[in-house]
Amino acid sequence: AAAAEQHRLRVRQRFSGFYDLSVHQSGGATDIDGAHFEAEAYVGQMLKHKGLPELVAKSNELSGEIKELDSDMQMLVYENYNKFIAATDTIQLMKEKVESLGPDLARLAASVHDITTTSSNINSNLADRRVRIQKLNGVRRLLKKLSIIFELPTRLNRAVELDACAEAVKYWTSSLPVIRAYSHVPAFKAVSGESEAILSKLRSKLRLRLSSPDTPPDDHHEAASLLLQLGEALPEVREEYIKVRRARLEG
Repeated sequence: AAAAEQHRLRVRQRFSGFYDLSVHQSGGATDIDGAHFEAEAYVGQMLKHKGLPELVAKSNELSGEIKELDSDMQMLVYENYNKFIAATDTIQLMKEKVESLGPDLARLAASVHDITTTSSNINSNLADRRVRIQKLNGVRRLLKKLSIIFELPTRLNRAVELDACAEAVKYWTSSLPVIRAYSHVPAFKAVSGESEAILSKLRSKLRLRLSSPDTPPDDHHEAASLLLQLGEALPEVREEYIKVRRARLEG
């Protein structure tokens, strides 16, 4: 067992030396596994201390080790050669795949170039139309706002008839900036006149509601707020509001 272990150790050390791996530095010129081994010194020592039978046995042992190492080295070369062949085949296959993709990639690049060119042409051709569409959209939005202004008298009248006083005031206050901006235009002046006539009725209804002691508190408060939004004087509205509230508390 000890001899077999020494044999395996020498095999490993020889392979380490073959592959330029670490080899132990101990031992002198007669240490066959050492880094400083010298064949002549080793043989001289063997001739000096060993008999003929031992020399023959040692020779046979070394011959066996040499054959085993040679066989192992051939096996390593064979295995590495197979790996080399497999790697070469893989590289060749990859090369063929890449070469086969060449025409497809060229066609793809040409298609992308055509698409880019077509897209640029379309954008260029549509640029003027896009600007025109934006202008038309602006006109359409303005016309929509104007149509709401021209419908203002009808909407105000309907809201007053339905007693939706808050909605009527909302319609008027949201339209007032446009009406004032275009007050010099006859059509807007007519809208303003019709709306003011309807608002006059609305103010009368709200004043009556504000001065009535029978008006519920929430409606009473709303009437005062809406009158202020319609431009009624704050002192008058406040005085009427306080008078009714005081009368209600005293009653």
